[in-house]
Amino acid sequence: MSTPGAAAATSPAAASLWRRLVAFSLDTTLVGAVGYAVGMAMFDLVVDLGLAARLIGLALALAYFGLADSRLTGGRSLGKRLLGIAVVGPDGAPLSIGAATLRALVVMAPIVLNDFAVETITPIVTGLWSFLVIGVGLSLLYLVLFNRPTRQSLQDLVVGSMVVSAGAPRPATRPLWIGHRITVGVLLAASLAFGLMMPSMIQSSDRVSGLLAVRTAVAAQPGVRDAAVVRTWTRTAGSDQARDSITVTASYSRWPADPEAQARDIAGLVLKEFPDLVGTLPLIVKVTVEFNLGIANYAKQQQIETSAAAWPKIETIRS
Repeated sequence: MSTPGAAAATSPAAASLWRRLVAFSLDTTLVGAVGYAVGMAMFDLVVDLGLAARLIGLALALAYFGLADSRLTGGRSLGKRLLGIAVVGPDGAPLSIGAATLRALVVMAPIVLNDFAVETITPIVTGLWSFLVIGVGLSLLYLVLFNRPTRQSLQDLVVGSMVVSAGAPRPATRPLWIGHRITVGVLLAASLAFGLMMPSMIQSSDRVSGLLAVRTAVAAQPGVRDAAVVRTWTRTAGSDQARDSITVTASYSRWPADPEAQARDIAGLVLKEFPDLVGTLPLIVKVTVEFNLGIANYAKQQQIETSAAAWPKIETIRS
């Protein structure tokens, strides 16, 4: 004779949202720590790889989740094991390594590419980036929040998996509600359209085109591996006024012998070649050596601040 408690323990139940989120946070923290250790151990290599270093981070994440969420561990990564949940396939058994890896790819691609600096601005490149990061990323978030009966998100729908309470049978699969299908379709289509239009929007914006011109000029300087230029508005505590400034970041392959001198040279170049863009705004120049694996990053930097009116006077800020 079964007791009510025993029946509840074995009744079909999809894992709760909070347990999935906490487990994922624990797993990604572990993967990030490993990525950071690998990056520091292979510092010169990953710095030289630049944007391609994201492939190392993606490979580490896929290796972890592909193995830890597969039948090798009963579908229970470290985070899932601690939270008492497991990922299972359509038949209720743990996933194969291949299926677990594909599932991880759907989740990790938007994360690894999230702040990816697109070097070649063409409709194909920006369209693909927008589709993967914005479209897939928002779809993942939307489904895990609102597909309440099964909590299956995009990665689960791709491989037919479901995250369940450990030891409980898999609930019956339900067809995805038509409203969810339409929403995900709109998110994916809109993100792709936005990415395809991005180059023309950039070209039609004098402000953005000007910032890209500065980036190109700085990236062409000796020793500079990559560059970024942004216009920022910051609000200080206790003040209603926002501070407008232009920040130029020059990434080097190796730490310069005199980073302040390098920052001065870049500031002089920007103020001389792009006076109309800078105008009276404060100009912040950062010299940095950094790596970003998508799952972990590190940066050593020094920055100066000046302006057209104050040049060549600068304020050095060490970090």
